[in-house]
Amino acid sequence: MSELTPGLKAPRSMGERIRRILIERGVLDRRKRIRSDGSHIYIPVLESIDPDALRDIADAEIVRMEFEEDRRRITVQEILGRKASFETIGDIAVVEDDEPERVADAIMAVHRGIRTVLTPISDVEGEFRLRRYRYVAGEMKTITVHREHGIRYKIDLERAYFSPRLSTERLRVAEQVRPGDLVVDMFAGVGPFSLLIAKRGARVIAIDKNPYAVKLLRENARMNRLDVEIREGDAAALTEDLAGQADHVVMNLPHSASIFLKEAIRTAKSGGVVHYYTFAPEDDLYRDVRIIEDKARELGCEAAHLYRGIVRSYAPRIYNVVIDFVVKKKTGSVQ
Repeated sequence: MSELTPGLKAPRSMGERIRRILIERGVLDRRKRIRSDGSHIYIPVLESIDPDALRDIADAEIVRMEFEEDRRRITVQEILGRKASFETIGDIAVVEDDEPERVADAIMAVHRGIRTVLTPISDVEGEFRLRRYRYVAGEMKTITVHREHGIRYKIDLERAYFSPRLSTERLRVAEQVRPGDLVVDMFAGVGPFSLLIAKRGARVIAIDKNPYAVKLLRENARMNRLDVEIREGDAAALTEDLAGQADHVVMNLPHSASIFLKEAIRTAKSGGVVHYYTFAPEDDLYRDVRIIEDKARELGCEAAHLYRGIVRSYAPRIYNVVIDFVVKKKTGSVQ
């Protein structure tokens, strides 16, 4: 016997208006198909619906009946009747929305692989660029395994920074690296740049100051059977023995990368490329070009700009941008 589920019975002439009201109130069950007969329409609603929420809809009543499953792939936006801001990291969804509980219900209805929904209760903050979260739905956890470009990453969202929104950018950088290149990842985190680059046959030195991120980085290297030299501590101190050696230097610390420009330029060989990330306002996206050029001159080098691009939006009219530049060292310049 088929399952009987709740629906709203109303005159056919009122069907579209009532459907829109149900969407606005977040009670339309989009997983099922609307039914009708000669005089009435039957609109599926969620099992958890409060009958009091529908008492102001004239000439309509709640009934229980059989509804066919809608086998189209529905979206979170269709269920909510609006867009919602969220991203998925492994089997965790992180929701940034004024109604996180409603969005969580929709996500877990659509994305069967999601086990946990969290919402941030802080900005990225502190020395280790961490966020604090509130549990919303599913399992109570912050640890997951995220897959990206054929690599698995163990991540703890509250103890080590990670953003899936840099996936395309990480691949762009990795595709520039040749087997045998030396790449220094100055702020490696759990290893999303380092491990992807190591997979391409490069020698990678991954540095991070967060002990827990380094712990996860070591686990991730073992889990993916990739050879990476890992150094725990401050990037300024841990690059002193690498002067003039790196084919590529990755500086993914957008809040304060400029502080480490001297060390990055020193680490790059002549002809080496530095991938520099920062946040900048919409009206002056690449303002740090001036900082880069000044620092290079101070060290007796030249910074030849190779590429500039927007990586992602960060806040209203603020963007995360990348500036790739080639270090050209003169005879007698700092090494």
